[in-house]
Amino acid sequence: MNISGRDYLSWSQVDQMRRCPRKYAFTYVEQARPDFLPSSLLFGSAIHAALEHHLQRRLEGEDSERSELLAIFLDEWKRRDDEQPDIPVRFNKTESETILIEQADRMLAAFLASPLAQPQGEIIAVEEKLRGTLRPGLPDMVARVDAIYRDQHSLRVIDFKTSRSKWNEAKVTESADQLLLYHHMAQSMSRHMNLPIKLCFGVITKAKSPVVQLLDVPISAGQVERVVNLIEQVWQAIQAGNFYPSPSPMNCSTCPFKSRCPAYGNPAHHTS
Repeated sequence: MNISGRDYLSWSQVDQMRRCPRKYAFTYVEQARPDFLPSSLLFGSAIHAALEHHLQRRLEGEDSERSELLAIFLDEWKRRDDEQPDIPVRFNKTESETILIEQADRMLAAFLASPLAQPQGEIIAVEEKLRGTLRPGLPDMVARVDAIYRDQHSLRVIDFKTSRSKWNEAKVTESADQLLLYHHMAQSMSRHMNLPIKLCFGVITKAKSPVVQLLDVPISAGQVERVVNLIEQVWQAIQAGNFYPSPSPMNCSTCPFKSRCPAYGNPAHHTS
């Protein structure tokens, strides 16, 4: 991959560019050293690794134990932390590593007890990499889909999310762009199996008593076209080098590049 995204784009790049172009440039163009690793990033990656392990075992006809999934979580947490040992992990005020491990254990237990862990139908793929061209003039898009199931009526494309609270219809709509892109990229698989695609979010809440939700995402041709148009606009901004800061409480409070951001009177350091 070219660090500026010239060879292909991922949804994480598109999403970061539309939220804060300056952060996109720090991450993908300049490959700047972050001041810290957000604990939420390590936590989400480690939970996803545990869920992937479980579904891979199900794909092979085996089951998983709660302790086994927690061990996968701990291994992934340590691996990600060890990759950048000189960069500290930043926890929220109410967090610690011990608290997050206990939280992960409760979430994984809730997942194992939910229908999401025992899908009805056949698991087709886990962490499936899809690559395709959306429109002439755009680079390929690359997507890594958490899980794809097949039942008698549909091909289910599922993306897992961790959340502080339960999702409602408005949150599903707000977050749908990523899955709408996946719908576009899974069309060849859909045609091959002669099954319509059904998009779903699998949400696990970070609560004392975690809740697991399986939420359908409505699909329309107009929505998918809107997402492709968005990606085209983002690509044009990347090509033009429009890497301006977009300060806001949401963008900046957890940004690991804030110390060098020009929005806060700091010079932008350019590193390669």
